[in-house]
Amino acid sequence: MDSDDDEEEADDGAGMVLPSGGGGGALDGSNMDIEMAENNSGPSTSSGQTAPPRGQANMPLALFPRTEQSRGGGGDDSGGPSTSGGQLAPAGNADVEMQDRRYPLRERKRLIEWRREPNGRVTYGRINAASTGEIPEPSTYAEATNGPHAEEWKKAMDEEIAAQLANGTWELARPPEGTRLLPCRWVYKVKRGADGEIERFKARLVAKGYEQRAGIDYGELFAPTSRFALLRALLAVAAAKGMPIHQLDVSTAFLNGELEEELWMQQPPGYESKDPNQACRLKRSIYGLKQAPRCWYVKLVAALDKLGFKPSQADPALFIKKDENGIVYLLVHVDDIVTTSDDVELIKKVKAAVGEAFKIRDLGEAKVFLGMEISRGENGEVKLSQQRYIEELLQRHQLADAKPRSTPLPPGSKVLPAGDGETELVDSTEYRTLIGELNYLATSTRPDIAQAMSVLARFMGKPSKTHMGLALGVLRYLAGTKELGLRFGGAGELKLEGYSDSDWAGDPATRRSTTGYVFLLGGAAISWNSQLQCTVAASSVEAEYQATAAAVREALWLRKLAGDFDLCSDTIGIWMDSQGALSLGNNPITSVRSKHIDLQHHLVRERVARGEVALSYCSTEDMVADILTKALGEIKFKKFRNGMGVMA
Repeated sequence: MDSDDDEEEADDGAGMVLPSGGGGGALDGSNMDIEMAENNSGPSTSSGQTAPPRGQANMPLALFPRTEQSRGGGGDDSGGPSTSGGQLAPAGNADVEMQDRRYPLRERKRLIEWRREPNGRVTYGRINAASTGEIPEPSTYAEATNGPHAEEWKKAMDEEIAAQLANGTWELARPPEGTRLLPCRWVYKVKRGADGEIERFKARLVAKGYEQRAGIDYGELFAPTSRFALLRALLAVAAAKGMPIHQLDVSTAFLNGELEEELWMQQPPGYESKDPNQACRLKRSIYGLKQAPRCWYVKLVAALDKLGFKPSQADPALFIKKDENGIVYLLVHVDDIVTTSDDVELIKKVKAAVGEAFKIRDLGEAKVFLGMEISRGENGEVKLSQQRYIEELLQRHQLADAKPRSTPLPPGSKVLPAGDGETELVDSTEYRTLIGELNYLATSTRPDIAQAMSVLARFMGKPSKTHMGLALGVLRYLAGTKELGLRFGGAGELKLEGYSDSDWAGDPATRRSTTGYVFLLGGAAISWNSQLQCTVAASSVEAEYQATAAAVREALWLRKLAGDFDLCSDTIGIWMDSQGALSLGNNPITSVRSKHIDLQHHLVRERVARGEVALSYCSTEDMVADILTKALGEIKFKKFRNGMGVMA
């Protein structure tokens, strides 16, 4: 959380400036708190720091470049400090200012030169200790070609253009008069491996699809992507059956899609032809187009159909091939594919067949998929974790050395909206960014923080310093548990079962209840949810019944998925700790207390009668889903965390 000291520092440093462009390099060592005036882009925040450029909101604020135009006649050639108006700041006043300050300044990292342009413009940036070693990703073509890694980015752009030309993505021609040309731009990314080392520099040419017109430039847009629950279920099955898990990546996947509309695009920056009147007539889809994902999916389905793969009824991103040789699964998330089978030779044949249809990179055994790390134990166990992602978060928010917490939220805490006496955050961008980053963890590999994120995400519109402190507290909890992940057991019976629970009237602001459920397969959670209910429950039985209805809906989907994995899917058991809700679900009870319950929740009773789900009672002490409904104490929290398979 921000402190009064920070506000004073920001105010006192507002008049400090960068060295002029002639100086270059880093500043002389001093303890002066130097803030930089932004002269060339974007509004600044009220704290005196420059707002992140568009598209770079996930970068640490300290890495954003600050540009100062070299001024003639305003300063000397030695590169000393100058004010934003071109006047020299008296260097001798530094010590006086330091003595007059109420609080001493914290020492900061020196400025380094980001890049120097031919027109004399020099861009500086401050690299925090937590960000040392990070390579800044350019946002424009000019930044890429004038930066410290210009050669690497130029090579990456040459490879991209070569791939576009080899693929026949466009043809150069003069567009008809009055044709609307779509603009395009370069996007740059540093690709890293599971160990954090740089694998390659990647440049992608993308069209600015936000300028497309509906009904003219595109039609249908829907393209499915896989659910994380499907990936976790696939890993659980592979761990139990000892199936190898391999991964491949389709290079320039969107370039394989075929367009139905006639589209014209401007020539790529830095690769223009001699004729300025020419433009690119798109023959295939390109990254950035609104219809590009759908075009790629349609192309992929057609290619896999020729190989004998059929999409699953439970999830169209899962493709299955069954024949006399065995069974092969393909899980597709855009251009990333995970494949597994009980026969490694079948996997090799499938990868070779897909490689004939598209240009692919065979990544061997799966290590990292969508930022999630996949590792295999000696006894066949599969662990799904995000340790490196957590370490990056801790460094980004300067909490790498923070004292860990034992639970995400203080036990028994009830979080309220910002009151009249609380200090609201002047700029809520940092809070929203942090919640989004943590939500990715909560929905991927860390169900133990799902309840905390469900609570804190309710205050995105009007967060206070208290809310920010609680969010940082979740980070402190992760600092001490970053090695934890979902561990799916090796050999053993695959049994799918769920737990359903609720916290009656747990939200102090609305008095609505919280639904929590979790489904386990192979010893770890594959699906979970922690969510505020839509209506106020008049009793704890009603709250539990609503939570059970949500769990039953998820169980019906998992039942279909279990059929694809050849698991016993006749009946899925759901454990509850409410005798009243259990009776309501198993019997057609109509009473004064239950007759008002909405009909949509009575699907529980119908599915139980059909034998698709079975409700059973368990004590509160064994209710694993309790961790998803309220802030528990350390002992119960760790017990239920282990119950969900979140282990080291």
